[in-house]
Order: sequence, then C-alpha cells, then structure tokens
Amino acid sequence: MDASKKRIVALGVAVGVGVCMATPASAKAVTLKLAHQWPQAESDYVIATAIKFAQEVEKRSNGDIKIQFFPAESLVKASNTHTALKNGAVDLAIYPYIYAAGAIPEMNLLLMPGVWKSHDDVFNFRTTAPWQKIEAKAEAYGFKTLSWIQISGGVASTKKPIVSSADVAGEKVRAAGKYMSYALQQAKASTVSMPSSENYSAMQMGLLDAVWTSSSSFGAYRLYEVSKFYVSPEEYSIYYTIDPIAISMKTWNKLTPDQQQILSEVGKSLEQSALEGAKNEDSRVAKLFASNGVAVQQMTLEDWNQWHALFEKYAFTKFKEDNPSDAALLDEILALYK
Repeated sequence: MDASKKRIVALGVAVGVGVCMATPASAKAVTLKLAHQWPQAESDYVIATAIKFAQEVEKRSNGDIKIQFFPAESLVKASNTHTALKNGAVDLAIYPYIYAAGAIPEMNLLLMPGVWKSHDDVFNFRTTAPWQKIEAKAEAYGFKTLSWIQISGGVASTKKPIVSSADVAGEKVRAAGKYMSYALQQAKASTVSMPSSENYSAMQMGLLDAVWTSSSSFGAYRLYEVSKFYVSPEEYSIYYTIDPIAISMKTWNKLTPDQQQILSEVGKSLEQSALEGAKNEDSRVAKLFASNGVAVQQMTLEDWNQWHALFEKYAFTKFKEDNPSDAALLDEILALYK
C-alpha cells in the first residue's frame, strides 16, 4: 500500500466516530450522526423538525452535509447524551436538556415549574440574557444549541382532577423533575419516580394516582386509556421541557465556517414551526383524552398563580439552597415574567 492510500485509511479510522469525512476529492463533505431517544416517527413534531433540519441542511450544502439518524437510543442512552456530545461520540442530538443537569446545574432551570405561563413565554426566553448565560455553560461543557424545541405538559389523574396543590395531598404522583417533586412533597403528595414508559401500567395498577408528563408522552404512551381526568396545558402550564437540536463542540470546531453557518441558519429557521408544532400537539392530545371519555379541562390563570405560589415557596427556594451561585440567575429569569 503506498503512502497516500495509507493516509486515507488512517483518516477513515480516526473519524469513525463523530464527523465522518469523505474522500480527499470532496474534503468538505461530512456525514453527521444524530441521536435521539424516540421512535423515528414524523407524526411527532419534534422528530419532524429534525427531519426537516436534515433535509434542508443537505439541500443548502449541495449534499456536502448529510445527517444520519440513530433513533430510540440506538447510539447512546438518553441520560448519557450530554456526555456523548462532550466526547464527540455523537455529532448531533435532540434531547431534554434537563438530562445534563448533573453536569450543568443551570439546566435545572429549564425544567423549573411555575416559571413560564405559556408557550410564548418559553419561546421568548431563548433570546434573553439568562438563556445566553446557560448556553455559554453548555458550550463550555461541550455542546451548543442549533434549534430551540420546546414541549409542554399537563397532568392526568384517576381519582379527581388535579387543579390546585390542595388536590395532591395524599395522592401518589409522578412529577416532572426533582424541584417539582420536592414542592409536591411539601403539599403532602407522595411522589414516585419512573420513566415515561412505565406510567401506563402504574396508573392501571393504582400505583400512581396522577402523572405530569409532556403532551407528546401522553399521546405516545396512550395514558388517555387509563385516566379519568386531564388538565390540559393548551392555555397555561406549570411545566415545560426544552429539547433542542444540539451539536458537539468537537464536531462544530471541525466544520468550516460555511458549514457552521448553514447549520445555524437552518436551525433558527425551523424554530417558529416547532413552536406551532408544540401548540398543535397540546390540542391534539387534549382531543385524544376527550375522545376516550376522559374529563378534560384547561388550566386557568388563577390556577397557574396558585401553583406558582407553591413553587415560589418551595421549588425556587430549594434550588437556591442547592445552587447558591445560581440564585441570582433564577431571580433574573423570574424578573422577566413578573
């Protein structure tokens, strides 16, 4: 084997994981690996957004940037996504940023209950100074955001509608995140931690009386079949999760400025349609509950304010105790929505 062929083989081995370079004749061409935890279903607006992202990136790069999907945790476990991005084991990912909270405590703020009232509040947050500070932490850790995707959540229950904090006393509930769990415990609820895939059987068997989860999960796991009441997040919600398209900084730094610009511009261009997808998903899931005989109601502003008072007293305080260096950041965020 001559020296040039040896060099090509060595290059292929070196980038076997991460950015996969093409032959020297097309040295700018890359194939990026995108991992996520869900089925590869275009009916899910999150996945549909990622598919549009991949298609548009390939089109605008004239085929020099291709994106290969690895759905359903086939490349990396969801909880390890941030580590895989940091190490360059995956190039791109869609995943809930809360999974990175162990490494980046500020990510807890993205699942903090009672901060945002509506989808528009959450969407506008992506342009604020507090978000830029959190994003800077993510980039320093090892990944950056290309496209903002958000998901809202409601609460389904079997005994009574969960409208206020008084309704959770004595109930077995599955909360969204540790700070919601802590606040609900102070309201005399018994909190249970389990993955979304186990909620159906737990409610069916009476191990759970109520579940907070995302609209998408309510639909995907058919929780309307084992629920009697549903408080929909269509107007107001105490719970949102941020699930962006992220890129490894190791991958980002290997790309040309033109490739970086294409990825950034395409990601930004899809954010508005992802927001509309999130709102439509809330409505679609509420109709699924109603069509299966579940009593559906909307959260009102009065309800939201009552929940906010609970979280302000317990969840916000607990976060500040756990993360004193980030107390001012939480206050900065809250000041935006007073």
